[in-house]
Amino acid sequence: MAKLTAVGEVLIGTGLILGLFTGIAAFVGAIMNWKFMMAGSASTNPLLMVLAVGLMMAWKVPGYYGADRWVLPMLGTPWHGGTL
Repeated sequence: MAKLTAVGEVLIGTGLILGLFTGIAAFVGAIMNWKFMMAGSASTNPLLMVLAVGLMMAWKVPGYYGADRWVLPMLGTPWHGGTL
């Protein structure tokens, strides 16, 4: 389970830094922070959870400046078809 957590953290961090699938990465990061908070970790996890919820609510703005700007039009979204 520790290896899966480490891989998940790297993938979430990479997605958020690159702006690739920002909303999904923020959602999975929020779930991971929730897991840490429920395990009793006294750290910055509550603050990170608030930031993740903020990213989920405003995913179009970080995605505009990141890789989502080019990837989402190619893949498409539920409300718009993609070019691929």
